[in-house]
Amino acid sequence: TPRLAGAVRTPPLTVAGLSVPQTDLSGSRHEGGLVPPDGELLLVNFGYTFCPDVCPTTMNDISVALSDLPADQAERVTVAMITVDPERDTEAVLTNYLGHFFDDAIAVRPDDPAQLESAGQVFGAQWDIADHEPGEQYYEVSHTAITYVVDDTGTVVVEWPFGFTVESMASDLSTLLKEA
Repeated sequence: TPRLAGAVRTPPLTVAGLSVPQTDLSGSRHEGGLVPPDGELLLVNFGYTFCPDVCPTTMNDISVALSDLPADQAERVTVAMITVDPERDTEAVLTNYLGHFFDDAIAVRPDDPAQLESAGQVFGAQWDIADHEPGEQYYEVSHTAITYVVDDTGTVVVEWPFGFTVESMASDLSTLLKEA
């Protein structure tokens, strides 16, 4: 295996058994796994649209990294954001947010809190929502700030922490896509 700049788990994490409700940017919704088609990669991020810093920075960095790849490689990478704040992040809010960064992306908004918890456990992601009144617009959410790169077998092949450089993202993606 070539050296990747991001973190590689041993043994690797597999997310092949997970199924979650997904909406693409055209508004098409279905229930499915977070495993990309053959020869492709899926970048999975847990976050929320009201995030003031980590999420928009991460989405922008991924967008720039994808634009640095040759077009034939970039089109084989899709981004999925799993909201940890379904109270504020409706499907429309989430798809609109992702549309600011990507032409194609997957919004994941589990309707059932248990489904969201299950997805978090599979990836090892954590979050905490501050106590607030129902309907309140401003409250704190802390969350794991990792981007998980999933291959076509449902294996997390590399993980990028918040602040990972655009150059390293592009390098890891290029290496993995050449192997695929």
